[in-house]
Amino acid sequence: MTIRDRAAAVLALILLMALGAAMVLIEPARAQSGGRGDGHAANHDWYRTLKTKSGWSCCSGDEGHGDCRPVQAHQRQDGEWEAYFSGAWQEIPSDAILRDELNRVPLHAHICERAGFVYCFLRGGGGT
Repeated sequence: MTIRDRAAAVLALILLMALGAAMVLIEPARAQSGGRGDGHAANHDWYRTLKTKSGWSCCSGDEGHGDCRPVQAHQRQDGEWEAYFSGAWQEIPSDAILRDELNRVPLHAHICERAGFVYCFLRGGGGT
C-alpha cells in the first residue's frame, strides 16, 4: 500500500466518522421538531399511560403516527408556557400542563396535540 493509498483511506475514515457524528446530532433536533409523529415511537408505551386532568388518555395515536412527541418549549416572562408545533410557537393552556413528576424524560418537554388542540403537556428542564 502506497502513502497515497493510506492517505486516501485515512481521509475516507475521517469523512465517515464526521458523517456518523452529524447523524447523531441531527436526530435529537428532528425529534423535537414539533411535527406530528416525530419522536413518538420511542416513547409510545409511556405516552399511553398519561392521562388528562379529566382522566382521558393523552395519547390517541398508534406507535408510528401518534399525537404525543418531544417538543421545543419554554416558559415566557409572564409565567405561561409555549411550545413549537404546527410550524409556530403556540401558548399551552394551563389546564393541559401535567405534574412534573410524570415526565420520564425530564430534560425534554412533551406535548400531546391534535389539530391544534393540546391534550397534555409536560414541561422539560432547561427550557427545552
